[in-house]
Amino acid sequence: MISDRTLTLGQVLDVFMQLLSGLRAAHAAGIVHRDIKPENIMLRSDGVLKILDFGIAKLLEPTPDAAINPTRTETGLMMGTVGYMSPEQVRGVAVDERTDIWSCGVVLYEMLTSRQPFRGATNADTLVAMLEREPQPLFGSQVPADRVLHRIQSAVIIALSKDPAMRYQSAADMLDDLDEMRRELQRSAALDEVSSATLVSELPALAARSQSKSDRRQKFFAASAAVLVLFFIGALLIKRPWQSRQTNAPTTTIVTKPYLQLNEAERLAFVAAQEQRISAMMGDHPVKLNDEAVQAIKHHIDRYAARSEGLNKPSEDSLQTSYGRAAPQIPTIARAFHARKIPIVIGIYLPMIESDYRPCFENEIGAKGLFQFLPTTAERYGVKRSEMCDVEKVAPAAAHYLADRMAELGDDSQSMTLVLLSYNRGAEAVFDALRRLREADVNYERNFWTLFANRQKLDATFQRESAGYVPNFFAAAIIGENPDVFDLHMPPLSTLATNQSAF
Repeated sequence: MISDRTLTLGQVLDVFMQLLSGLRAAHAAGIVHRDIKPENIMLRSDGVLKILDFGIAKLLEPTPDAAINPTRTETGLMMGTVGYMSPEQVRGVAVDERTDIWSCGVVLYEMLTSRQPFRGATNADTLVAMLEREPQPLFGSQVPADRVLHRIQSAVIIALSKDPAMRYQSAADMLDDLDEMRRELQRSAALDEVSSATLVSELPALAARSQSKSDRRQKFFAASAAVLVLFFIGALLIKRPWQSRQTNAPTTTIVTKPYLQLNEAERLAFVAAQEQRISAMMGDHPVKLNDEAVQAIKHHIDRYAARSEGLNKPSEDSLQTSYGRAAPQIPTIARAFHARKIPIVIGIYLPMIESDYRPCFENEIGAKGLFQFLPTTAERYGVKRSEMCDVEKVAPAAAHYLADRMAELGDDSQSMTLVLLSYNRGAEAVFDALRRLREADVNYERNFWTLFANRQKLDATFQRESAGYVPNFFAAAIIGENPDVFDLHMPPLSTLATNQSAF
């Protein structure tokens, strides 16, 4: 079934969603399969999928014929199947349900291409590829212009992230994404070349064709952009009402096409350059990030960017709606943060990742409002429970809280990443993480990115949740400061901080 090139895209999604539904139920019961592969997936004649061989109960000695069948479960030092086991299984470290997400990503890749993403000449070559290399793109070298194909490729990339914190965090999350793709296929069936009835064998050619059409549109877009650039060069000589002074923010290369039309290398270069710009807005002495950190930010930008294409989940607002909600709140936030001498960029984009700029949003643990204060913390900073939806009250409280953390952690660009982390974890947890690293290396760089690089040495909560918090902030800020690249019809949000100094 897996290598059947007569499968349609609709059939692939149906089979794979059944697989994820089964795993969702297993994970809810505390069961991690750890050996998802084609041999353990059975499709009955009535179309119902069954998952076989749940879990590897104990370590077994490898048998002599293990080398004969490369998809036979190999156990001993490692548990799982070469080619399908996750990087953490290869390393022999503790695993959770996200190890099954990786294996599902391998299976989906194989269903769409009839090849394994990390297949090497030997099992050793395959293991090296799994740990160190990225798979070939699903549909050729170009990023597919077709919206559904682009989303499918993004889903596979997320599932095959080598860092578990960067993957889908549950089978339910991936299932939601695929369900939305299926609905998108149904909505666009009469308009697009790709539909539920498209054979998987036809997808590479259709992706290339859609990219060719997109390239022609990009040439027109670039020519138009050249004219606009000349216009704006002149316009920059005139002070606009919504412009404000941006100190420390370096100039960056102009991007002349939308983010979703950039190839992988162009996206990474864009993210790396814009991260430096945001870091400079946060304070002095920004640090240049390594490729892994840039990839972490890009991972979140990719998720946001899908919402700019109208592919948001039913529970999500479009990117335009979310960022549009920010505009009327920014002057109030800017005044409060300016009064406490906190970088305005922090005040603007913290509510984006905390509440999606919903003034009265309340999460499952009772945190409420734009800045998601718990009632006890709000009261400690002078905000009554009845006032937690009032931005005039909570913005000064959030600024006060962050000013206290800056007094403890510092106020340069690198320290501000720790201040951001403390908003998610609390200051004591940040201090504890720093102490652990200092015991191992007294010369470590004191910033969030050092903690991120050493996250495997930190607690499970950091690995599962906090490791993505600061990258998510940078992603939100990069989008808000480059609205034209993400098809947002508004000026950069920091320019709305009228009559406030930027730090």
